[in-house]
Amino acid sequence: MKCAISVSGGLGEMIMLLPIFQKFKGKLILSSHYKELFSLYDFDIIWWNEKESDAKNIIRITKELWKINPEIVYGTYPNGRRINLLLFLSPGRKIFCDDGNYNLKRFISILKLTPKSYPIKIPFHKKKSYIERNSQILAINPNIPFDFREKEEFREESERFSEKGPFAVIHPTSKYKIKRWDIQKFISVSKKILKEGIRIVFVLGREDGEEFEYLKSYFSKDTEGDEVKIIFGSDINRVISFTKRCFFFLGNDSAVAHIAGISGRKTFVIYGFTRHYHTAPPNSEVISLFLPCSPCYNFAKGELAVARECKIGIACLKNITEEMVWSRVKNFISGANQRP
Repeated sequence: MKCAISVSGGLGEMIMLLPIFQKFKGKLILSSHYKELFSLYDFDIIWWNEKESDAKNIIRITKELWKINPEIVYGTYPNGRRINLLLFLSPGRKIFCDDGNYNLKRFISILKLTPKSYPIKIPFHKKKSYIERNSQILAINPNIPFDFREKEEFREESERFSEKGPFAVIHPTSKYKIKRWDIQKFISVSKKILKEGIRIVFVLGREDGEEFEYLKSYFSKDTEGDEVKIIFGSDINRVISFTKRCFFFLGNDSAVAHIAGISGRKTFVIYGFTRHYHTAPPNSEVISLFLPCSPCYNFAKGELAVARECKIGIACLKNITEEMVWSRVKNFISGANQRP
């Protein structure tokens, strides 16, 4: 049996892995943060319980791994602390994708000292995407566009909404505020989209209360007439149902962008300092200034490090104009309208 460990990384990584896991024949170890997403799929899962301590999870899961005794154990997210610990303690051969990360190399060197667990290291070019790496290592060719499973109530709601005409999904936020394009610019582009006769569904996370109140106030008349809908803090499966039926998606580097791209929707993603070549969704059009200093690896140190150490005031993101974004969207709308 094979075992894939994926208890590090965010929702975006889980979305990208879903089409691969759909074809994976083996045991998965996943964070309980993502039970909502995986609830509709029949995967063989050992859950990392986020309400328990790391020590309790590691002891419990390690015991289960030794009972299963997998031949191969693979970590989907290199250099994740939890993944590394479980790999170190588990039986079987370890597989890593090697992107030249120093900490990962150091960890592999330690693993070489453990009996019967000499790691298999697979090198990749740094610009190979996250999906491509995991697909190659697991020898799985995922079905993309991917047909996400849906909860019946959300499928029916989104179908009723889509019957009234085309709509765009816009995600003006992201988990990390430093990765967000100015919401005022999103509003400006949104107004132009509405003038084209395309309705808008804004998607906001549970932590985006301030943005919710702001958009609700700004588009109060439009929300009454069903021209604008705001999905705030909802089940991720509701977001999936609306996104997979949209005309196109516009937003920041986020999990919602991956839902759109993987489901086959036209996807416009605004990138600043992060690695677009590594994380851009399939079927996406990257909007970026492509400055020489991008990608900037200060982002790996956290938001404060980016803000503190950037010498140009995060110009890679802030200097992207609404005209740049609107021209891309407008060209797509015009081209779609000209098709027979």
